Amino acid sequence: MSDSTATFDTTISTRLMQSTAHVLVALVVFACVAAVLWRAMHLPLFNFSRVHIAGDTVHSNESDLRTRVLPQLQGNFFTMELGQARTAFESLPWVRHAVVRRVFPNQLVVQLKEYQEAAYWGSDEEGFRLLSHDGVIFEVNTDEAVRSNLPELNGPDEFAPQVLATYRLLNPLFAPVHGRIARLSVDARGSWSLALDQDTQLVLGTATPEELAHRVQQFVQTIGPVVARYNRGMNDVQYADLRYKSGYALRLKGLGTLNAAATDNTPQTGRR
Repeated sequence: MSDSTATFDTTISTRLMQSTAHVLVALVVFACVAAVLWRAMHLPLFNFSRVHIAGDTVHSNESDLRTRVLPQLQGNFFTMELGQARTAFESLPWVRHAVVRRVFPNQLVVQLKEYQEAAYWGSDEEGFRLLSHDGVIFEVNTDEAVRSNLPELNGPDEFAPQVLATYRLLNPLFAPVHGRIARLSVDARGSWSLALDQDTQLVLGTATPEELAHRVQQFVQTIGPVVARYNRGMNDVQYADLRYKSGYALRLKGLGTLNAAATDNTPQTGRR
């Protein structure tokens, strides 16, 4: 019985030693392969040598990106973290969104989407930023804006999308008097005012967008006959207060009037 037990123990020990040896050999082989792969992954061949910029870009070019972004990037084709690379590209002032992908063996392809300016945001006193087509405020050198005749919009920053939507609603309504909104603003209480490119100041007051549009339409439809009675034109309108339910107050160049009745549009009170 003891001889059988000794033989059995010897067999187990032999098999255990063989298994251990196999594991050790496998570990050594794995370590060697890993070392070779690590060295291969870090060969200069895989360092990014080319950046291809895709997308409809106006303010971002490959030369600028090489100067401003590439020094921030770390790693090569195998080791670069694309999330960090995307963040680096999106840190550029005009870049709204970036998609970064690798092309073997050493090319980086970047799909950029830039902000498209729709308006200036701010005032002369506070300084101007730019407002994108979807109502996002972004800070860049405003002199780099491509579009000309951008309107100046202003208000609390959280109102930016609402101000842009209101501008888009009201601006076409001035076409009959050949006017264009040059400035539109709303204060923290929700009171609106604007200025036309003819230097006409309009006070709209607090109202819903639909009510604002109604006040503007009433003004546009009636202002021609009113100023004609004084031998003046739209360019002579310096100021109009549209907060009245049945009319509006006017200040013409050299003359002030109050239109108190919307039914006949007859100026009833003069003031200077």
